[in-house]
Amino acid sequence: MRQPAVSFCCIAMLGLLTSCASTEDQAAKALEDTGQVRPNSNYKDVAQYPGNVTCGKYLATDYQGFPIYKDFVVLDTVANLRPLSMDVKIYCSEDPAAALNTELGIDYEIQKSQIDRILNDFRDLAVPLEAYISDNPSYPWTEQGLQALVQPATTGNPPRDFPENGYISSIPTDPWNRNYHYICEPFAGIQIPYKLQTFGADGVQGGSQENADIKHDYLPYFDHINKI
Repeated sequence: MRQPAVSFCCIAMLGLLTSCASTEDQAAKALEDTGQVRPNSNYKDVAQYPGNVTCGKYLATDYQGFPIYKDFVVLDTVANLRPLSMDVKIYCSEDPAAALNTELGIDYEIQKSQIDRILNDFRDLAVPLEAYISDNPSYPWTEQGLQALVQPATTGNPPRDFPENGYISSIPTDPWNRNYHYICEPFAGIQIPYKLQTFGADGVQGGSQENADIKHDYLPYFDHINKI
């Protein structure tokens, strides 16, 4: 059951120290360790959630220097001072799996075997992709695709270095035997993160349940649900 809001070792108006639960102390320390939150800062709407999550708002300033409360999420001892709206909705929930279903139309309980296979493919592909970027200025470009991990690309920006046997022997397909959708658009020499996803059973972007898109970006959400 969610615990009532507290104010991390401080009273918002007076900034006086009070007693706190250890998990609250850990969350406050994680926030302060970022160097962007002052010790004994002011907090509100602080609460704990399943999976050792603490959520709430911390006192900051807006772009004009006016005081404003901003969302934070602390997972274990890692603080996120700029959580996405989706982060707050899923992590700061009594039932993250239900929140995932509500927000993204993904029923993990029903789709678990398919989703776990997809997630394992994402993890497996992350290894050669990271090896590729360690040898080259960027991840393979969209036009080169994941096949650029198997053999040197002849389009776009050719690899600077490529191992004799490639980075991986073959590219996995999703549970519906379709290729994963891979995107990485170069921009002025800046390293751009890649995007990897499947469009689900229907192969069409959007949809819910079996037809829902499963994205590489969702990995942390599923890892969190499995941890609870």
